Amino acid sequence: MSNFVQIYLITFFTGGFTSSVFVPVYLKSRGITIAHLSVFTATSIISQCLSNLVSGTITDKTGRSKPVLMANIVIFLLISLVFTQMPHVKECSRERIRLRCSEGNLTARESCQILSNSTDSVSCSLVKSINSQGNGGPELCKPFNISSFNVVVKENKSRNYSITCRYNIHLQNYSTKSVGLCKGECKLFEMDCTFNESHDCNANRGFWIVIYGILINFLYFSHTTTYRLFDVIVTDLTNAHKADFGRQRVFSIIGSLTGPPMAGYILHQSGDKQYSTVFFSSAIFAALSALSMSAVDVKPKKPASKMWKKTLGWVMNLDVCLFFLMIVIMGSAYGFQITYSSWYLQDLGASDLLLGINRGMAGLYGLPFLYSSRWWVDKIGHRNLFVLGLLGHAVYCFSFSLLTEPWFVLVIQLTIVVTYHLFWVTTMLNIVETAPEGLQATARILAGCLHFSIGKIISILIGGYIMSTSGGRLAYTVMGSIISIYAAVYATHVVLRRKAEKSQTKSTQAEQQNELQASGLHSFSKTDDNCTPKELMKSIKL
Repeated sequence: MSNFVQIYLITFFTGGFTSSVFVPVYLKSRGITIAHLSVFTATSIISQCLSNLVSGTITDKTGRSKPVLMANIVIFLLISLVFTQMPHVKECSRERIRLRCSEGNLTARESCQILSNSTDSVSCSLVKSINSQGNGGPELCKPFNISSFNVVVKENKSRNYSITCRYNIHLQNYSTKSVGLCKGECKLFEMDCTFNESHDCNANRGFWIVIYGILINFLYFSHTTTYRLFDVIVTDLTNAHKADFGRQRVFSIIGSLTGPPMAGYILHQSGDKQYSTVFFSSAIFAALSALSMSAVDVKPKKPASKMWKKTLGWVMNLDVCLFFLMIVIMGSAYGFQITYSSWYLQDLGASDLLLGINRGMAGLYGLPFLYSSRWWVDKIGHRNLFVLGLLGHAVYCFSFSLLTEPWFVLVIQLTIVVTYHLFWVTTMLNIVETAPEGLQATARILAGCLHFSIGKIISILIGGYIMSTSGGRLAYTVMGSIISIYAAVYATHVVLRRKAEKSQTKSTQAEQQNELQASGLHSFSKTDDNCTPKELMKSIKL
């Protein structure tokens, strides 16, 4: 198989995983809140599923996967470059301040945190003005328009208190001449003011938050769709060249393990808090992956026809239904572990060093098994590996529910060999063998959508709720119990299916033997009547 495939895998996964790791902190630095990030993530999961299925359908309909892959790489590259030019959306600090005329000047006593320095220019709108000298109590004055004035606030440091500070307020017209308000009948004023504490303040914050949400959706769906199409193209190439699919995944894991640490080191050394380096690096690696993929010869397939009819006929099979349900459950367990394991371990006293080592070991453990994945799959079998994957998730969850020493997680993490690395290789190979012609790309992409997107939603809704209400130990116990139940169901199905297949094989062999015997007797009836019994038995055996 072409070396350009390995170059593509290393370069794209280096850039793709680099951006995915640093996107949350990049958004935080731009003024996006955790609530906005949660909404972006939830909507992106939906867009990822839709784009994945659309891309898979287009690939099967046209028989060409490479143009769809290249289009998604270009989208990822362009969005990465756009992020380097996006503005800050920090919310402008808007405070209501109460002004009073004191010794002929406007003063205010407000929080000492209201200004970042001793002098600041603010934009204010007058709420109301009051005549505090009236005999019948405070009365509203005639409306006064301050929109044509510049409000200047200066801290009076000589009259500050422990909590509040005294400020002198001046109104200036365009000629910078100070305008006095205290000469009139109004003595009290209330204003809503926007304090420009930093250049990050954005008056059109709502509009730009929507733009950020749209860009995040495009970034995530282009990244995941490229990942799904990698499964489609590489499995086709490995089948055509009799190569090992798992061995090709080694290069993608090398890229995913290389990119984030490299970008983190560069950010640390350069002091880049705008994270432009991250997205420039992602764009460069995406361009390199596109160039390397352009050199790969991907043979077009026959365009699919009657896809709906084939799909209905395929999914009505009980074995296929249980297979896809298993993918959802495995994805839920995987998503739960990825999302909440670090949180749970930190509650147990795990250090940041241990959290980083644990995530890195998850990839390193799988490398030797992926390199020899074909041997493991042939030796153990598809269905047996699926059962082992379910049992591996159950062992992981129950072990976490009993965990007291965080460092033991490095031993528990060994289960990822069967729960993710060998499991996903087996899933792709199983679809290649069982999916009808014309549904290969759609089926493989659907499997990825169910495992990495739908499964993650389920884990966040169910696992997150139990984690927040009853704690991590109960959450891991519940997840382990659910997985164990389905492992028993699927294992029972495998045993019954194997018995049925053996019975069917014996029945077929018996029918073939009867046909051979009948064919021998029929040929004997046409031979000479002087044929001896010994010759008769020889004829029957033949």
